[in-house]
Parts: sequence; C-alpha cells; structure tokens
Amino acid sequence: MRNQFRKGLQVTEIASNLEVPVKRLLVDLDGTLLANRNLALSFDFFRRAIDELKPHGGIRKALRALFAIQKELGKQSNAATNDVRVVEVFAEKMDWSLEEARQFLREGVGKIFPSLKRHFYPVQGAKDFLEWAKDHYPLILATNPVWPQSVVEMRVRWAGIDPAIFQSLTHVRRMRACKPAAQYYQELLEQEGLRAEECLLIGDNTRMDLPATRVGIRVFIVGRYKKLKRLEFSGAQAPAWRGSYSMLKRLLEESSG
Repeated sequence: MRNQFRKGLQVTEIASNLEVPVKRLLVDLDGTLLANRNLALSFDFFRRAIDELKPHGGIRKALRALFAIQKELGKQSNAATNDVRVVEVFAEKMDWSLEEARQFLREGVGKIFPSLKRHFYPVQGAKDFLEWAKDHYPLILATNPVWPQSVVEMRVRWAGIDPAIFQSLTHVRRMRACKPAAQYYQELLEQEGLRAEECLLIGDNTRMDLPATRVGIRVFIVGRYKKLKRLEFSGAQAPAWRGSYSMLKRLLEESSG
C-alpha cells in the first residue's frame, strides 16, 4: 500500500484505503483557521508586555519572566495544568505571590490581546470548509493551549468563525502539555473519550501537528498545495497527508461513501 502514496496521488486512492472512517475532526487554529503577520505580532506583543511589566522591576526582569514562561510551556507535566505552571514560574521571576502573579497575567492578557487584532487575518478557504464540516462531523478545536479560553474564542471570531461550532476547545487551564509534544494529543483523546483511529487532525505545521500521528491520529496538513502528498514522520502510528482545503473536503466526502 505504501507505493500507492506517491507524489501527486489522487484523492480517491486515499479514500479507498481509509480502513476506519473519520468520525471526528480535530482542528488547529493558528495558521489553519487564523493566520498572522508573525514578526510584527511578536514585536508588538513583547513590546506591550514589557511596558506592562517594566514598572515592576525594569526591562531585564520583565524579559526574564517572559522567557521563563516560554521555556516552561515547552515542558510536559503529569500533575499541573499549563496555567498553574505558568503562574508559578512567573511569580518566582517577579518575586510575587501566586495570587499576585495570577491576577497580573489575567488582567495583562485581557488588556494586551484585543489590541493585537490588526496582525491577524482569516486563512482562505477555512471558514467555507468548516461551514460544510460542522454539518457532517463533531468538531474539536485542538489549538496550542497557551492562552485562556476567552482569548482562544476571541481569536476564532477573528477568523470569521463562530466558536459555538466546536463542541470543546483546548486552552491553558485545561491541558498539561503543549504542541508539539505527543502528550498533548494523548491527553486530548483521554479527556474527550476518543479513539485515535477515528479522528483526523487538521493542521498547517508539520513540526507542531505531525506528532499526533505518534498516538495514532491521522493528520491532514492544509495549505496552498497543488498536489496531494503523503507525509512521513518518525514514529508515526497513523498516516498523514498535505493538500488544500478543497482536497480535504473531497477526501472526506469520498471516504464517507
């Protein structure tokens, strides 16, 4: 069967070889539904964050705290959720109590993020695909869980999509790991009571999204691709492909019979 997955393969070839029908779609957010002007966004976010933190110890202390949070989110935890770990490391770097750190982060994110809207724009084809998909599959927003639910939902709306179409979403107060760790995907399956082989993850980033194949979730990487292609990933327990939204829709239509 592996020889069938050659460069430029046909949708019908994949559809006819999907042994288990797709019953649920896991959908990434950044780059999949909502794109951004990354350099300008990063600069603007850090500038605003430093401005908020600077009165509490200067620029160096602010930078140490921000980088410590970034580093902490790259780790995995079997006990604490992402938000608890962030608050703990932030409190340590700022010499604050946990409650002071939690309140500052909550208010700071709520103040900064709405001002960043101009850096984001909808991914072409994403909204039309979801308008079709929501009538055929249960949808879960499997976004990188580094922000609170309110911010995630706000950014979904920036993509022109109603957050209510998703039966659930991942966020910083729910998960104990972040992408690209396979633990994130395994935890999502366990929380939702899902079978990996019945799910399809729709993403845009091979580094962040393909690790889902290590826990048995099939992956489709969407982009402005002219041809449908099989993707290989070390340790994969499920197949992955890349193609356009139109190719993905046709694949799902044909595989469902």
